[in-house]
Amino acid sequence: MSKDKGFLQLRRGVWEHIRDGRMSLADCAVHAYITSQADTRTGVWNGSAGALAGELTISPRKARRFLERLDRGDYTKRFPTPGKHACYPILVHKFLITDGEHKGEQLNAIASTSPVDLRYFSGEQEGEHKGEHVTSQKRIENREQRKMKTPAAKTAPPADPRHKPFFDFAYEAYRVKHGQPPTWGAREGKTLKAFLKEHAVVPLEEWRLRWAHYLDSTENFTRKQGDSLTYFLGHFDSFIAGPLRDAGRKENISADQRTLDNLVAAGLRPAPQPN
Repeated sequence: MSKDKGFLQLRRGVWEHIRDGRMSLADCAVHAYITSQADTRTGVWNGSAGALAGELTISPRKARRFLERLDRGDYTKRFPTPGKHACYPILVHKFLITDGEHKGEQLNAIASTSPVDLRYFSGEQEGEHKGEHVTSQKRIENREQRKMKTPAAKTAPPADPRHKPFFDFAYEAYRVKHGQPPTWGAREGKTLKAFLKEHAVVPLEEWRLRWAHYLDSTENFTRKQGDSLTYFLGHFDSFIAGPLRDAGRKENISADQRTLDNLVAAGLRPAPQPN
């Protein structure tokens, strides 16, 4: 059947095969040439390595390797005659038949048992035939490159051993002072985690002392923070010398004393030493 005129339909799926390494660009070009030369009634090209070499001006050895790779990848199926170098039937898998009794069907080269026993798909088939790798080494290299580019799973660093005792102490002291637990959650936990990471030398005893100073503070602005853990962490050094007091403000000594007594009784505040 003359193939000098008209148009050629190519499988779009071969581009995916190129991307994942099953087919090289050179393989694709050779496959397109063979497809263009196949009989439009059958999907069969009568060719050989010698014929391919002459048509594409490549060496017979290279042409033979192209044919072998396409055959291994199930893009074509060859029926050479042993001991002869003449042209032989080469079936193009999924070739769209445009003439004759099988017009509109596709050649099933893989299921065909001989050039005279050709099988066809009825209409467009779902997906693309995967087959064997056309360039298996290329596929392996691509896979290894992807592995190298994929960052290794990071092992989470161990939790700071101070986190739980710090959090628990502040939580319990708040509960004792206010008669109910605080409504702290994930945000406070993350803030404390960041604080400990930034200040690796703060010991538990210093934490307890400054937290007690914070709870004992009567300075108006500080009291309005509601004994917030987040506020305390952001102003940790403000409580290094003791509780914050409003200058000239008459303190509610009895209320402060009750809070102090409760903390001491709960073991969350050291008892004041006599002068």
